[in-house]
Amino acid sequence: MEGQLVFCSDAILRFCSEYDDTAAVPLLSIQKTLAGAEPYFLLKYFRHRVVIEQGTTLASIFLAIEPWKAPLTAWLDRDVGAYIDEVKKPSGSTSCDLEWIGIDRRTSVYRAYQYLPREEDESLQDYFNREQTLSHEFDIESHCDASGFIKGDEQRWSISENIHQIKNLPVILYDKQTLIASGKEGLLSDSVNGVNSAHNSRYISGETSFSFADVMEAIFISGLFFYSPQSAAENYRALDEKLNAFKEQLDSELDNSTEADNENKTPTIHIADGAFDSMTDHIETEKEDWHLLKTLCKQNSSLPIRIGTITSARPPEMQHPGELFNDED
Repeated sequence: MEGQLVFCSDAILRFCSEYDDTAAVPLLSIQKTLAGAEPYFLLKYFRHRVVIEQGTTLASIFLAIEPWKAPLTAWLDRDVGAYIDEVKKPSGSTSCDLEWIGIDRRTSVYRAYQYLPREEDESLQDYFNREQTLSHEFDIESHCDASGFIKGDEQRWSISENIHQIKNLPVILYDKQTLIASGKEGLLSDSVNGVNSAHNSRYISGETSFSFADVMEAIFISGLFFYSPQSAAENYRALDEKLNAFKEQLDSELDNSTEADNENKTPTIHIADGAFDSMTDHIETEKEDWHLLKTLCKQNSSLPIRIGTITSARPPEMQHPGELFNDED
């Protein structure tokens, strides 16, 4: 069915037909009428364009998707139900400098570096501080972000810490997408109309729209990031402890150094003890889970497990991606 989804300020997700601009029907009513309890009903609307009504808050969006929290949890790999339950709780006294949550689409283009493998006896800190070599290619990344904004402030702020501080902020879709490139590379010329400069980058903008999938990914994966509000709180508590310990260490080093030393000192990356413990634990858990799953599948399935590396299929005649644009009539 052609049309668009609308997140409304009364916490209901509605559908507007492309051929009728007089009514917005609750999507849950459409499901009950056409499909009953069909578990895959929402999948049909993942690519539909989304509009957010003025005054709709993050909490309203959460409540609007509650009927489909199970499939969304499976798809996003985030505990959507836990976030919904959390926003329903009283917030108590909270303060937040942010004024709204904005969802936008950005593509960045930057020169790629040649990252040689880490040597066997090389520490992680030495690896991060190693001088890298520029390559002949570029890193090109495109994604939708959900960030906090303050009027008059060009910075974008994380929304992943405390859901109670941000749940009553209005959510806004930016109808412009941005392509950002480093000013040093000269990929975008500021002599061209429409090219803008900010800090050390240049960017161009154009119109865009967002699908339901875009909005959900931006909010839960890019914005809130953590699997649940509980895991967000735990991670931030641990991070605060690490940062405070590192700050004390840094202050001590500054007290013991002279001003001349500071002027001649080359900035380096410092890694606090245990800074990567959570990531290391995650990797080890993933390895253990995978080996267990592999063993169980081998025991319980007649389908063969492939051993060894898989060779990716590649076009035999194309030596460079640019040849895709060299069609001859």
